[in-house]
Amino acid sequence: MESRWLAIVSLIFLLHISLPVPSFSAASSSKSSIKRSQKRTVTKTIVKRTVATKIAKKNTASKNAVAAKKSPYSAAVSRRITANFKNGNAARYSPQDLVRAKVFVHYPLKGGIRKRSGAIRNLVLHSTETGRPAGARTIVRSWNNIGPRHPGAQYLVDRDGTIIQTADPAYATIHVNDRTSLGGVKNDNSIGIEIVRTGSQKYTQKQLTSLVALVDYVKDRYGITRVCGHGEIQPSDRTDPVAFDWARFSRSLASIERNQLDSKTAYHQETDRTDG
Repeated sequence: MESRWLAIVSLIFLLHISLPVPSFSAASSSKSSIKRSQKRTVTKTIVKRTVATKIAKKNTASKNAVAAKKSPYSAAVSRRITANFKNGNAARYSPQDLVRAKVFVHYPLKGGIRKRSGAIRNLVLHSTETGRPAGARTIVRSWNNIGPRHPGAQYLVDRDGTIIQTADPAYATIHVNDRTSLGGVKNDNSIGIEIVRTGSQKYTQKQLTSLVALVDYVKDRYGITRVCGHGEIQPSDRTDPVAFDWARFSRSLASIERNQLDSKTAYHQETDRTDG
């Protein structure tokens, strides 16, 4: 009996010493292999995302480049269109026409643009509030650097009165928060105008003049009846346009609308005399 137990113990011992023992170097090699595999996976994911981002930017940029492809109008035509814009009689011109006449400067968004799913009913005024003074083009570049779904309004009014068009208003951009905005105002049914301002800066007279003409044009062109501030429809986290004189703006807008009505009346009276 004892000899049998001794034989069993001896067999177990022999089996134990004959089994390969994993070395530290083998375990380390296995861990390194796993890490390399994980790095390759992460790298592939980053590359895929980068490619997708570039494709998205390219697609939206190509959609938004229509105005830039057309040559400018002659000086005489540009002067006539500019005069009509300032007088509130430019609704018959497309945004591309106004770019070609150099009424607007085309400086495109490269993302955050999509086809609208609803009619345009609202016009929302913003102020940029960048923390430190920055021009309109700098602000657009900062938007473009955020990613394929970055924020941005269709228009900016710079400190010197220059009107920047970033996207054809036929497309929606991301200038309000669809989840928190009130009154049914969404990106799909609104156009955004950013007024360049920050800190203690006051709005310039050139800005106000350009803004009034732009608002009048957009209202007439797209049949918009509601003009509101960002803070009005998103009071939970927005107060812009900051320190904006709505009463002064309304008076100026009413004035250009009266001039527009007077021009139409004079035109019809002249037409009636000619026909008679």
